[in-house]
Amino acid sequence: MITDVKMLRRFNELLSKHSQRRHIIVLDPNGKYKNLGQLDEEIVYDKDEWEIPDDLSTWINELEKKTIFSTEEKILLLYQKLCKDFIYDDNLISYIKKSDDDTFLLPDWYGRDTDEKWKENREQHNRRVCFELSRYLVTSLNELLKNKEGFHACILWDKGLTHYFVALTCGEYSITLDLDDFNNIKDLTRLKTGLTAEGIKIWEDEDGKFKKALDEFNEKRDKYSIERISDDIKLQELKEEEPEEIAFLRNAVKTLIEKYDIDSQGIFEYMKEIVDIKHGPEKRKKIWKKIDGEDENSTRYIRCLVVDFNGEKYLIDGDRGNLRLFDDREFEKRDATFFRFNDPRIGQEKDEHYDGR
Repeated sequence: MITDVKMLRRFNELLSKHSQRRHIIVLDPNGKYKNLGQLDEEIVYDKDEWEIPDDLSTWINELEKKTIFSTEEKILLLYQKLCKDFIYDDNLISYIKKSDDDTFLLPDWYGRDTDEKWKENREQHNRRVCFELSRYLVTSLNELLKNKEGFHACILWDKGLTHYFVALTCGEYSITLDLDDFNNIKDLTRLKTGLTAEGIKIWEDEDGKFKKALDEFNEKRDKYSIERISDDIKLQELKEEEPEEIAFLRNAVKTLIEKYDIDSQGIFEYMKEIVDIKHGPEKRKKIWKKIDGEDENSTRYIRCLVVDFNGEKYLIDGDRGNLRLFDDREFEKRDATFFRFNDPRIGQEKDEHYDGR
């Protein structure tokens, strides 16, 4: 498949005007291109080769042969497949440092510039970050559309937000696909719980071809997390003197785990949105939970929530999948598991490299 860089540049210019952010086109170092010309500030080769797992490649080859689906439906089924197979590596957040209001710093070795040891460790689980997921998605799209004329895909890099996502353009439409949009409940979680896909944005579609497919894909899904979880859960018998509002949160966590098998990152994002809607963001705060590994380099940190309600504090622990009373004195324990969100991650000041496990 030969990618027309002129088409990618045109789309990137359009996108940058609409989003008011400049993006960098990231290309496969082993890809085939036309109209490439001289590399400039708008185009770079990726630091890693673009690859996908063998089982995903097999699945794509089977999907490509199915004539009952349109091209647009196949793109959406592929997107859904990745959202259901992978979860977000929440540990990444503990390495992000804020530079200014909308610019962040993140070490390249965390999923962007990796080595063989990292890749071996990643095969042991399904946690991934945007750098890895975007490579899977763009490579999968190229494989899926290899027999189609006029489709051109790349990764777009938002350096300010240290984020990768995917661009796809053709003669009929231009779209971006982002499985782990940092600003919302990620589609990695949304699609697992029957919510609409919100990470796919249509920027050009004169005949409404992709819009029609996306609308049909989303037709029977809920847009809002609070509506979905309210329909799903039935309040069980309240614990002694437990407020109904806390029972709702506790049962929401239980439903996310038992019905949807949601990971700790998904529970954090889902419950944060529910708390913000029902009680307001001023009622909750983010904290870190330490997940011990075999050594310091494999130890991870995930986000949990503490909710203030009527003078009591309640911990929503996505790792254990429960809600319980919380006391700030837990931060002060010698062998503390929980840490205040603004405290540095233990070991980070030594610039130790997480090994991907």
